[in-house]
Amino acid sequence: MPKFSYRAKKGPEEIVNGIIEAGTSQEALSKLTNMGYVPVRISEYTEAAGKKPLRLSLFKRIRPRDLTMVTSQLASLVRAKVNLLEAVKILSEQTESPELQGILFHITEELEGGKGLSEALNAYPDVFPPLYINMVRSGESGGVLEESLARLADFREKEEELKAKIGSALAYPAFIVLVGILTVLALLIFAMPRLTSLFSELGQTLPLPTRMLVFLTESMKTYWYWLIIIIVLLILALRGTIQRKSLAGDAVKLRLPLLGMLIKKTELARFSRTFKVLLANGIPVFQAVEIAALTVNNQVFRIELERVREDIIGGMQLGESLKKSKLFPRFVTNMLAIGEKGGNLEDTLEEVANFYEREVDRTTKIMTSLIEPVIILIMGLVVGFIVFAMLLPIFQINVGLG
Repeated sequence: MPKFSYRAKKGPEEIVNGIIEAGTSQEALSKLTNMGYVPVRISEYTEAAGKKPLRLSLFKRIRPRDLTMVTSQLASLVRAKVNLLEAVKILSEQTESPELQGILFHITEELEGGKGLSEALNAYPDVFPPLYINMVRSGESGGVLEESLARLADFREKEEELKAKIGSALAYPAFIVLVGILTVLALLIFAMPRLTSLFSELGQTLPLPTRMLVFLTESMKTYWYWLIIIIVLLILALRGTIQRKSLAGDAVKLRLPLLGMLIKKTELARFSRTFKVLLANGIPVFQAVEIAALTVNNQVFRIELERVREDIIGGMQLGESLKKSKLFPRFVTNMLAIGEKGGNLEDTLEEVANFYEREVDRTTKIMTSLIEPVIILIMGLVVGFIVFAMLLPIFQINVGLG
């Protein structure tokens, strides 16, 4: 006998999902009515709903921007009273990301099978973080899914805007380094061999700087593959160091002169923004702290927030618990304590988040203004040494002829 998935109201507030056997959809409707349910949606159940979720490979990742766009569009469709299942179907057909399209197709099948949206998203923890899933679950249980999705889209927009500011500020120094490296390689690969052949024909003893440069050029020509291997290993090691989540490493990062300040302000801005969004969605304070802790990247901050959560469960006020930590400045703890007492903690967190986002922007500009001259000086010294080593034998020849 055919099966039909359904979503129905059981009483004034409770929503139930399930699967029922019936010959036709009308028969399924009649059965549900006899059970005392008020059907909201009935659709034919297919075995596709039981398929395993898609798994993304190492080289197939979903861009944060694509997920943010889908979230914003889903919020707009749900706000426009489009059925959730139809809204997800529409997005699965129009998204440009093949990986995200496959996930949305599978989520559509899960919804058709009677699952809720948060339950379907839970199958993809690598794509939808705990914050995302809990926001959707809270919106579903409170009947304000469109508001939850709108807050989530706005949160992701601000997060991406913050990352873009940091990335754009560091783009110019990175460009200077790249141009400098290419200039050095061009001098060593193309200009230096011609001068070397000229010097060897003259039979003149080369000065030490020139001999060093000739040795470097010959080594690059002979062992170029080792150079590529070393560069790749250095990049991988640097990337692994940055991405590695270790308590000792994160503690050292916080103590660095300028970088530590930038990391601290970034984490404070991220925590405040996340915490505010969760509280606005009706999630309890202790649970909001737990979820917000998962969104921070620094392990020192995460451990401190886990301690704060335990204090709140034990009956301590949020502001009092934060004052015990050296990571949270007095400005933050006092603001949150006042907001907590006045009953406007969400607005206070919004102010704190905005303040630290501006601070991150300012600190990034200061770092950039200090890094740029240092990089230019180093590159100038390297290129200057190469040019000096190339021209020194020519000067000696002229002096000898004179």
